[in-house]
Amino acid sequence: MSRKKQIQEIIINQEAAKWCFNRGYKIYPKPIEFKETKYRQKLGVKFKLVVEFGSEKRIGSKEYTQKEWPIAIWSVYNYLYNKHSGEKA
Repeated sequence: MSRKKQIQEIIINQEAAKWCFNRGYKIYPKPIEFKETKYRQKLGVKFKLVVEFGSEKRIGSKEYTQKEWPIAIWSVYNYLYNKHSGEKA
């Protein structure tokens, strides 16, 4: 029997991302756990999200894998846009 791949839906709302960029929000992953590669380079395997606004910086408590953090960033863009813009994405 073959395994079915689970597909996680991502809502990519470029309007929400643009709204966040224009207002000064910066959202990015911060690696917190590493593994060494074949050539002694460090590769991030666990991440936390960082949200910057002006001089304020907040680091989330949830940990994400390499595949999960891009989805989480889009979720934060949508959350900020829906909360502060008065429009629903």
